[in-house]
Parts: sequence; C-alpha cells; structure tokens
Amino acid sequence: MSRSEASETTAEAYDVVIVGGGSAGCVLAARLSEDAAVRVALIEAGVDTPPGAVPADILDTYPRSYFNPAYFWPGLNASGRAGAPAAPYLQARVMGGGSSVMGMWALRGSPADYDSWRDAGATDWGWSDVLPAFNRVEHDLDHAGPLHGSEGPIPVRRHAGAGWPDFARRLAAAANRRGLPLREDINAEFADGVFPVPVANAPEGRVSAATGYLTAAVRQRSNLAITAGAEVLAIVLDGRTAKGVRIRRGGALQTIAARETILAAGAIGSPAILLRSGIGPAGKLRGLGIEARIDLPGVGRGLQNHCVINLAMPIARAARQARSLRTYGLACARLSSRQPGAPAGDLHLQFIARTSAYPHGDRLGIVGAALYAPLSRGRVTLSSPQPGIPPRVEFRLLDHASDRTRLAIAAAFALNLLDDPAVKAIRGDVFVVAPGSLVRRLNRPSPFNRVASTALAAILDAPEPFRRLALKRAGPLLPAPLAAIAPDSLLEHASPIFHPVGTCRMGGADDAAAVVDPSCRVRGIAGLRVADASIMPVIPTGNTCLPALMIGERAATLIAAALRSLR
Repeated sequence: MSRSEASETTAEAYDVVIVGGGSAGCVLAARLSEDAAVRVALIEAGVDTPPGAVPADILDTYPRSYFNPAYFWPGLNASGRAGAPAAPYLQARVMGGGSSVMGMWALRGSPADYDSWRDAGATDWGWSDVLPAFNRVEHDLDHAGPLHGSEGPIPVRRHAGAGWPDFARRLAAAANRRGLPLREDINAEFADGVFPVPVANAPEGRVSAATGYLTAAVRQRSNLAITAGAEVLAIVLDGRTAKGVRIRRGGALQTIAARETILAAGAIGSPAILLRSGIGPAGKLRGLGIEARIDLPGVGRGLQNHCVINLAMPIARAARQARSLRTYGLACARLSSRQPGAPAGDLHLQFIARTSAYPHGDRLGIVGAALYAPLSRGRVTLSSPQPGIPPRVEFRLLDHASDRTRLAIAAAFALNLLDDPAVKAIRGDVFVVAPGSLVRRLNRPSPFNRVASTALAAILDAPEPFRRLALKRAGPLLPAPLAAIAPDSLLEHASPIFHPVGTCRMGGADDAAAVVDPSCRVRGIAGLRVADASIMPVIPTGNTCLPALMIGERAATLIAAALRSLR
C-alpha cells in the first residue's frame, strides 16, 4: 500500500453525491438540496466560480472563457472522421461546465426530438413531459406563454435584427430571398427560417448553471456540500449496489459514501467513470485489466455530435460587428434537407460576425454549415485503466451516407448565400477554418497572440493582394466563383462541435444497448444514476446546453420523488 493510499479517509455520508458540477450537475445540486432532509454533496474536478468571484472571462457575454485552456480537461483528444488522427477536443472542467465556457446559445431543438426519445423507450421524456422542465430552467425576457418559463434561474434573451451588424443582416436577407422567413422565436416556432439566436445571459453578464442555480443562498444550505478541484476516480461498489465514490483532491484520497450516486460528468466523463469502475462491456474491460463488475455493453457506445464546416472571410468595415455588441452569434438559419428519413430542421447555418475577442476576430465573419441530426455513431473507450489518462473519443462523423449527403446540402446553401450579390459586396475571399488553423490558434490568451492578432488585423485591412497572402496561411482558400465548387469537396473539413451526447443512453427494459432506464437508474445496479447529456437517446436539433439543464430539472424531480418514498 502506497503512502497516499494509507492516508485515505472516509468523508461524512450523504444521501446523494453528484459527480460533476456541469450544467446538469448544478441543477441537481440546487434542486435536490431544496429538501432540508436530503444531504447532498457536489463534486467538481475544476475550479469553483462562487458568487462575487466569477472570473471576468467567464462572466463576459462574449465567450472569452472558451479560449482559456485553464477551464478544460488537459490532454483530451478526439478523432472526427473515421481513421482521422486525434486532435485536441474541448470539454469543460470548471463549475458550470459547458455553460461557463461555451457560446451561451439557448436552443431547445424541436418537440419531435423529444418525442423520438419517448418512442425509443425513454417513457415520460416526450415533449409534453420535458416542456415543464424547460420552463423551470428559463426566465425568457422576450416571450411569454405556455412554451416559455418566466421564473427560472436562467435568463434567455435575443438581439433583434435591427441591431445586427450588416454582415448578419445581408446573410439573413439572402436567406429570406431563398425561402427562409424570419422566425422571431425559434424555441416556439418549430419551422425552417432565419432566427435571432436566444442566449443564456443578462446584459450584465453570462448566467451559467453555476451562477443561476448555485446562488449565495443555495450555497448557504447546511445540507449542501460543494467540493471543487476533486477528481472522481471510481464508483464504490458493494456487489450490485453503489455506495458512493472515491476521489482524489490535492494528492489525498477520500471515499465519499452516499445512498444515491449520480453521474453528471458529461457524455465523455460519465462513461469513462463507469468503465473504470468495472461497468461496461465485460470483454473490453477484462482486456484492459479491469474487473468486470457489471456487463453493460452500451456504456460508451452511441456517441453522437453535431458537425460543422466553417467558411470564413474578411468583411468590410461597415459590415462588422461593433465591439460594444458583446455576443457570439446573433443570427442563424434552420432548414430541412428533406432527405428520406431525416427529421425537419436537420441543418443549421450559423452567421458569425465576430470570431474572436482578439482584434483579428473583428475583421472576420463565418458562415457555419452544420448538420444537427446526425445518424453516424461513435464511441468513448478507455486507452488505459488509470484515471489520469484521458479516454479515447471517436466521433466517426459522416460515417452514415445520409450525413454526407445532408451536410453537403448545407454547404451548398452556404456557398449560395455567400455568392449573393449583396453579400459578395461586403466580403473578401472565402477560406475554410480547420480546427488547428492559424485564426483559431491566435484565440488563446497570451501576450504573443495579442500582438500577432493585432498584426493579422492590420493585414486584413490591407489591399487584397496582401490580405490574400495572409488568408492562405489561415486556411484553404476557395476558388471563385463559389457556385463552381462541388459541396462534397468540403466534407473533409467537417469538424465536431462541442455537443457530445448519447454514451449512456436511456431506453426501455427490452433495449440491450440502453445504459439507464427512464428514471436515470443504471441498469443492474442499485443506488446509481446518470443524469446528463450522455443519457440522450437522440441528439436534439439544437445546441445541447439548454437540454442538459432540462435533464437536470427532470431528473431532479424524479429522484426527489424516489427519495421521499424511502422515508
């Protein structure tokens, strides 16, 4: 026994221990601790962001925290396409999770998304079931009625089209001319069209799950213990019953005992913890030298993600987004591919008029052509049984032929918009933004990058020949006219978005690949649940932060009822 193992301690026992202070985890901690009789422990691997001490880059309504590596798991890589080399992949490691670092887009998807969950065996998770949970999350500042919440902890607002920069306005008008009308409220108008992006913030700053749910009053509850900077190593099992978790904090080991253990570590973290605890495909676990405690073949399988092709270009001074307008993304378009078997609204076009907090970001615009209803499935597996070794993430984007066809349709629509005469008048040469491209590398905060970004900004304001030389280093330049480009040729540039789901998916008793039941209970184990984006049977046709918050609300209601029944 090592010295660190000899010094291992056991903490006070709790009724519930929640693993992961991300979007769903913060909701669970706040809602379950509303009952003073329930003792709750929340464990987060990253730093805490308590009221009055939220870092400035997280609080900013322009998502500067997205560019700060201090808030992400180090060493995590993922392969996008099958056979492609793994590249760095961002997953939050900070209180609030993705809601503290991503772009704050608050999209629900469509009712059909959740009805497909119900039809896949996740009973009581259809649209009519989850709508009350969505409404509990939100305080919509623009719209009212039965499809909106008015008292939730997360404000949702939009920037009206009159305030959009000219780049976004011209793209929106071009989309209107191509049959996509304006939809003022995309969370209630479930049809194709151009829409102002709903964002989860107030004019004063970002409102993450940590800010909205773990308020000063909530943190003062005597029955809630919050521990940050602690990595969960494994679930403590006694036969087929979970008894809590084993954590490492500051080099010390500790066991936290609990009647109920809830994994809310996300679609990559939650399956990795299950696998390291001996819960997953038995043969694969034994091959890694892990004792197979519970044979669950679906753990880590069914990984889904949205993917995007980002087309960037310099934009004219008069078309740029003012620095005072501190938001990432003001307008998007939703459209349907109308391919066999594809749901409505399966494609998105993202109109980004400011691509970075650094100076070069003011000069560049992006049109992202995205697939929001993929049929391809990837996986999360272990490369080592050691907790400090990141799992292997394989998205296998565009494996399904329909995904390739539909993303090409989105790319063709984007190229058509960019060739619209009104749009051409305010843009320069178009290039593809690859994940590791120069314009992305310059986004990371450092004195050197600030200087380099300023220099690039000056070049982007220079005459076309000088600008073109810089753009060739930024990414592959697309030839003119854009109409001559085969959209299929752009598929190799598709990259994963930060919306992984589905690796511990919810399903019925007859579904051998399901990991949890509709009450979020892990199959075959007492006292263990998963409640985060990993349980989604099908990825929604919208960004995943708001659905993850909804899962926290819905799961908290189910779990609270179960705890009351045990008294």
